Amino acid sequence: MPAIAAFLDADLDELFPRTESPNLADLRCDAGMTQADTARYTNTSSPMPVRAAEQGKRPLSDQAVNALTGAYNVTRAELLAAQRRSFGQPEEPREEPSAEGARTARKLESLRTEVYGGVLPSDAHLASEGNRKSGSTVLTEAAVRSLRTGEAAEPADGALDALALALDVPPVYFRQDDPEVDALILSTRAVRNRFTVMVARGAGQDMPKESWDQLRDFIGETMEEILADDENGRPA
Repeated sequence: MPAIAAFLDADLDELFPRTESPNLADLRCDAGMTQADTARYTNTSSPMPVRAAEQGKRPLSDQAVNALTGAYNVTRAELLAAQRRSFGQPEEPREEPSAEGARTARKLESLRTEVYGGVLPSDAHLASEGNRKSGSTVLTEAAVRSLRTGEAAEPADGALDALALALDVPPVYFRQDDPEVDALILSTRAVRNRFTVMVARGAGQDMPKESWDQLRDFIGETMEEILADDENGRPA
């Protein structure tokens, strides 16, 4: 089914709507994988662990859960919920988004509207960039999606730090709730975007080097003045 959806350039859920929440076999099929394909992710000689879990006979090991979370591009919570369904266990109550999760989603929305012109980079791109810049694999496409939608109950500091790197904002942006700090970060990020676009378009090419130096000095001195510390270590 994923191959058909890709060929038709259509959304899988719209082309083949699912009437029930997915079990383990559904997640595997959504990822376009056979049971045999899973062995290279679970690092086993056969797909027996996955087959046993899909048939509700033996749950996946913690190592296999972590491996398949990445392979299926889902969150750990989504995979464990699918495993419970494969074993015929009742659904657990949906966890309500926490204040931290809602704050992260709100801040991402502010970046989308005030910095990115209404279109954030894709979840997959942000996950890839965050992992590359942080030097660790802490983000997946599904994890970024849960942060963006506010479904992450308690976002991990490592994930938020990597997300900040992907978006070129300081980690403090996601760790405080001061509207003035947010406004400063967003406006600075927006100015940087505009300056980058201006240079890319060749604007100001006729300006002499002295004028460019004056512009850079003005921007640098302004930021130093904004962030200058007073006697108590706080911005003046």
